[in-house]
Amino acid sequence: MAALPSVAVIVTGANLDPKNILQVETLVEEFTNLSPTERDNERGSFVEKAFPLFFDEHAVVHGASAYEAQLVLPGSAQQVGTALSLCRFFSIKFSIHGGGHSPSIEWSSNDGGVVISLAAFDQVKLSGGKLTADIGVGLRWLDVYKALDHYDLAVAGGRFPTVGVSGLLLWGGLSFRHGVHGIGAMGVSNYEVCALSQKVRLIWALKGGGGNFGIVTKIEMKTVPAKVWSEAKLYAPSVTPELLQALMKHHEAIERDEKSCLILTCNNQGTMLVSFYCDPVDKLLTVFEPFEHIPATSQSLPRGVYSTYELLGVIEGLAIPGHVCHDFRTMSSRPSLEVYETAERVRVEQGDLLSDVEGLGISNVIQPISSIGIKQSRKVGGNPLGLEEVSQQWFLAMADWNNPADGDRVRRAMHEIVDAAEATAKANGTYLPYQYCNYASPDQDPLASYGAENVEKLREIASKYDSDGVFQTLQSGGCLQDLG
Repeated sequence: MAALPSVAVIVTGANLDPKNILQVETLVEEFTNLSPTERDNERGSFVEKAFPLFFDEHAVVHGASAYEAQLVLPGSAQQVGTALSLCRFFSIKFSIHGGGHSPSIEWSSNDGGVVISLAAFDQVKLSGGKLTADIGVGLRWLDVYKALDHYDLAVAGGRFPTVGVSGLLLWGGLSFRHGVHGIGAMGVSNYEVCALSQKVRLIWALKGGGGNFGIVTKIEMKTVPAKVWSEAKLYAPSVTPELLQALMKHHEAIERDEKSCLILTCNNQGTMLVSFYCDPVDKLLTVFEPFEHIPATSQSLPRGVYSTYELLGVIEGLAIPGHVCHDFRTMSSRPSLEVYETAERVRVEQGDLLSDVEGLGISNVIQPISSIGIKQSRKVGGNPLGLEEVSQQWFLAMADWNNPADGDRVRRAMHEIVDAAEATAKANGTYLPYQYCNYASPDQDPLASYGAENVEKLREIASKYDSDGVFQTLQSGGCLQDLG
């Protein structure tokens, strides 16, 4: 755990060029002597002068409207601590930019503050016995799996190639292997963190509490075999009702087979079904048989054995580039055909109402999770997310479009879809309060869905590590305000 030193200690311990030390000391003294009003007026100019003295060419001044004043690229945990100390000293807004996950730009950027980029933390290193891997948080999951593929290994990490390591795991994270290994963060055995204190251990809080406690620069994850069984099919919209009925049978089947996983994505082009099994089997598993009789229009990934890296390479090829704007919204429930049918009906209705929106694509994503996977999460990592140990699904309404001017209309459509799904779930008794933070819209409150006891425990940990609330008050975006 890297504790955060004072600014005075940083000046002597940051390996500064001797010619810069006097300039830094002068800046610090000048800023300290300003009145509160003067600090507010001059803060930006002091920050633009100070950071290049510590980071040389790795501190880039931007300062354009709606962009950060300073982009900093630290190369070590010590330098991350230096950047964080400077942000605290100057009381300047900061954002952490890892590999990426949230569609909200406010989570990784800000207006007029500092962005601490973790792009230099891009290594994957296996332990001597290859039982664990140290993974830099500047990586995306395709990079991680590529590095491990040479050793026929993987980790229980992300399912989409462009998702960042820390963006996924600090909020829990979904994996193809959650039935066996629990939610993604439960596969993390250790963290390298730049924090404000060393008073208590953070591991439990980091498995879902996000960036409220420190800046994670490296994670250690248990390795798993790379080879798995998988298949991806595309179906015509006309058979979506049959697929939803088959999904209900699949929910029952995964309560007897923890090694399976699937993602069902419905949109106007059709329904994509990605199936995954943790073992390299050579036949169709019983757990996927409910879908077998439904005719597909194409097979994006032929049924067979692949490495995790190969699988994500195929998923990368399925992505549709070019959209400027994105929005997510989420809810969860026990398995319910009525909820699925309601969400699909409203998705189609909202798509028709927004047919004039350029480049619009609205998708409903249903992700079944067995009670086995939730129990395994609790067993290996506790339950900071407050998940109920029941069969469930995590639902994502996802929209892409081209013109930012259409944003309000599209976001209202996302509201309509999720509100209708939630109302149906509450009416038929299948509603669950949990909201997956990585799928949440900015106006949702996923931390509150962890339950009062867990939120209070996270709040206590945050106050012990950060009694001044630096991560809640100075950090920009990212489900932070609830722990202040």
